[in-house]
Amino acid sequence: MLPEKELVEVAHRSVLDLHVWIQDVFTGSAEQEASLEKLINSFCPSFTMVTTSGSVAGKSQVDVLFRKNKGTRPSLSILIEQCETLLINADSVVLSYREIHQEAEKNSSRSSVVIIDIKDGRPLWRYLQETAQSRS
Repeated sequence: MLPEKELVEVAHRSVLDLHVWIQDVFTGSAEQEASLEKLINSFCPSFTMVTTSGSVAGKSQVDVLFRKNKGTRPSLSILIEQCETLLINADSVVLSYREIHQEAEKNSSRSSVVIIDIKDGRPLWRYLQETAQSRS
């Protein structure tokens, strides 16, 4: 079991890393294939995601989504802001963060809450809830 501070650091780093890999996959970067494998391996087998539209997706659906959309958003840039720890226990961290997608002339943002399990120092995403933020 890692000390609390290390659990938090691993979880926060995972949020940043995962979104770099997502950006690599969607933009078709040279790192696309390696990033896709790292991305898919970041989700635990029972991973569940609630999307901004309210749909629920499991790991296999998320896998298909990323594989199907490789290179489809070449101008995508993803920024992560306001990453905050909400809860820590012996082997999990709950975080909230703001995710901003910038693309050509289209920008969107969402607030997310994630449960990340830390197994032997390795982060595994268990649950993700995304809520679209209104444009002001």
